Amino acid sequence: MRHARRCPWWLLGLLLAALHTSAAGLSAGAGKAPIAIGAADLPVDGFVGVHDPLYARVILLGNDVRRIALVTIDLTSLSQDLIARVQAIVQQATQAKAADVVVSASHTFSTPHVQGPGATAAEQARKSRLVQAIEQAVAQASAQAAHSLQPATLGFASGVSDVNVNRDVPTANGWWLGANEDGPSDKAVGVVRLDGPDHQPIALVVNYAVQSSVMEASAVPTGGPQISADLAGAAMGHVERQYGNKPVALWLVGAAADQAPRMTALGGHQNGAPLLRLLGERLGGEVVRVAEGIHTAAATSETLSVTQGSVTVTAQASSPQASPKKPSRDYRFQASGPVAVPYWIVRLGDIGVVGVQAELSSQTGVQIKQRSALRGTLVATMVNGAAKYMPDASAYERITYEAMSSPYAKGSVHTLVEAIVRDVALH
Repeated sequence: MRHARRCPWWLLGLLLAALHTSAAGLSAGAGKAPIAIGAADLPVDGFVGVHDPLYARVILLGNDVRRIALVTIDLTSLSQDLIARVQAIVQQATQAKAADVVVSASHTFSTPHVQGPGATAAEQARKSRLVQAIEQAVAQASAQAAHSLQPATLGFASGVSDVNVNRDVPTANGWWLGANEDGPSDKAVGVVRLDGPDHQPIALVVNYAVQSSVMEASAVPTGGPQISADLAGAAMGHVERQYGNKPVALWLVGAAADQAPRMTALGGHQNGAPLLRLLGERLGGEVVRVAEGIHTAAATSETLSVTQGSVTVTAQASSPQASPKKPSRDYRFQASGPVAVPYWIVRLGDIGVVGVQAELSSQTGVQIKQRSALRGTLVATMVNGAAKYMPDASAYERITYEAMSSPYAKGSVHTLVEAIVRDVALH
């Protein structure tokens, strides 16, 4: 009579671990690399120095059939040409398809605009070197993400931070920019935590509605602004340091068209630095508090996808080329022809990231999150491009800066929201 051979305990453990990994179906890796800017690269686009470094951050997610990547670069905005180059770099390093590489700008106001020609040949050369430095940082961060890919669990939670404020204020001559404590402001801090097998964070995805403009008016004693990752960079740096600089904290700027930092520099010699440190610690501290309360688990759904959609809305004439310079009570909005508006939906199980190019009003972000069919939803702007403002209807009625600057006619955002909510439920 033949006897069945017993499986060694260590082999049984490996088999069970493999089964668990297959069932969870999710792997994650992350990388971060500085954008090298030396003395020879300055001045560029008016910036005369570097206050704090800029980074490229990459989070790679995969299962048995697909890999997707989230990329955030510390820049004000990204041209379509640069986005395509970034997607190609990430694809080569990670094997994620270019269409599954979602690229965002952190939307710091304190960085050079790398698109467009320089004023002189020397300026153009410095811009070209900066683009090369961006591409090198993306390549390094992508390689790190691919190399660190490992079985992962994930979780989502949200907290509250008061470092933002509505920036639309009534004046004697109409609505303009300032700090409106009574205006609508989404204070929610959305956090996705990705843990490795050791239950330590591989990466955190952070979503909050604020423009990173603390340092915009700050200057060095000799004159001129400094390059800075600003509030997004300060907050993400604080989070990463709290975890020993092991995980990557990736910023997704939220629906912040009408949201500014609660405190900003008013000009002068580096007077924005203490404010930047303070607000960065407050926002970053809330991210850490939320992250520590997240209990990660295997994805409740095997869905890992990037879906692109598009809606047609009505364009608005004379903007943004004729950007408003002062408040107005009699500004005439003029509708133009139809224009396509793209959007992206990233699914991580029952957690979703809605991405758009246009800058949305705070309450539009709230509306999308409240109506989403998913357990957790992040609303990100400046995704795969930039398209100025798409404010809500009330902005046109009040004639705000965002409405006058928008390339979209009143009612456009309603069409976009309805399409997004429908597609989130379908996918």
